[in-house]
Amino acid sequence: MEINYIRFQKCLLGMIGLMALPCLPVTDASEPSPMKPETITLSNPACEAVICVKPFVHLISFRFIGGKNHLLNFETPNPGDLRPQFIVGAKLWYAPEVPGSHLFGLLSGSITRNGGDLNAQLDPDPGSGLQGRIHFHLDEHEPRITITSVLQNVGTVEKETSCWWPVSFEPGGRMEAVPMPMPAEPAFNFHFWSYGGPPTEPACQITKTKVVLDLDRRLQESIYKIGFMGKEILLTKDDCAYRVTALDPVPSPKRTYPHGGSPVMLYCDQKTGFCEAEVSGPLKKLGPNEETSFTFSIVLERPVND
Repeated sequence: MEINYIRFQKCLLGMIGLMALPCLPVTDASEPSPMKPETITLSNPACEAVICVKPFVHLISFRFIGGKNHLLNFETPNPGDLRPQFIVGAKLWYAPEVPGSHLFGLLSGSITRNGGDLNAQLDPDPGSGLQGRIHFHLDEHEPRITITSVLQNVGTVEKETSCWWPVSFEPGGRMEAVPMPMPAEPAFNFHFWSYGGPPTEPACQITKTKVVLDLDRRLQESIYKIGFMGKEILLTKDDCAYRVTALDPVPSPKRTYPHGGSPVMLYCDQKTGFCEAEVSGPLKKLGPNEETSFTFSIVLERPVND
């Protein structure tokens, strides 16, 4: 039997994170998780954002006022009880190309709030020698949240890393991505993972101007992942669309990125029931006390009927 070590490591990390939580009672796998996260809500007249602050720091809800939340969270149905709770992306860093990054710690730390701004000062991660900061800013009027993450090398040796953010959604919908720049041949601009399905996947249509992943269709394989040189992903649901845009630094083909050279990635796992828009900044070598940062935004839109 062939073992996919990348997927194994990610699942193992999720299980380790769950076991490390204090006073978490053991329950039957068929029962809902007893974990009740602590959250902070930021809101304006148009929308609200719910940020989990314990046991980890992550955006778990973003919706129009009165609308439905489509981000993956603790209440999202979990088919077959297969998905670890920590699959929602509460992780300092992960990329197959970065040695040891599957061991980089979970996001926990101290939180301060000032109106529509929330700052998280994460605890140093002894495994990687990195420490993170996250700033969430909700626009005063518009349905827009801007997230800035910072990684600082608090160790004594040089560390190559990058800021990475998975925006995790419930299954279904349609994900679109526009390459940047538009290549003469689309194959030159896309990267496929060995565990993430073939380029011929019928649910994914690749043209010279756009990538469209239909998440309402069954995939030939349960997992599909494609990365590309771009800056934006649009996930469309029946009642809402999420536009995820890399802002600073703006993606550029002149820079070096992890994840096969892809600053933006589409990921879908129908077996465990979720999909992700993954965005990351360029790789940077950090000396002691040096840091790197990355900023992106999520904007809620009303879907346009084709």
